[in-house]
Amino acid sequence: MRILPVIVLLAVATPAAAQINAFQLEELRAQQQAADRRAIDQSNQIQALETRLRADQASAELATQRQGAYVPTLRYRDPTVSSRTAAAPKYPSVPDAVLADSNRRVQDAARNRR
Repeated sequence: MRILPVIVLLAVATPAAAQINAFQLEELRAQQQAADRRAIDQSNQIQALETRLRADQASAELATQRQGAYVPTLRYRDPTVSSRTAAAPKYPSVPDAVLADSNRRVQDAARNRR
């Protein structure tokens, strides 16, 4: 007969214990969701600060360039400049008589057009 009250007590206590665990489980889920939201918020703040830092650095570089203190350096030699000779470039030349003759022909052609 002693077993019957223990079984009845366990039968009554088990749903109450399960109910407390359900409440605790819901509380833990709410805490987890809150922690997740805080983590996302912190991540967003970190990204915003990193972006702001990059923008500030770019702005500072531009200000330095505007002041003339920044002179970019060439990492590679200029391929258009020969390392052996630095003489003046040779341009094609036309004798004056040929130019005068060409000018005369152009003037004659312009007069005949009218």
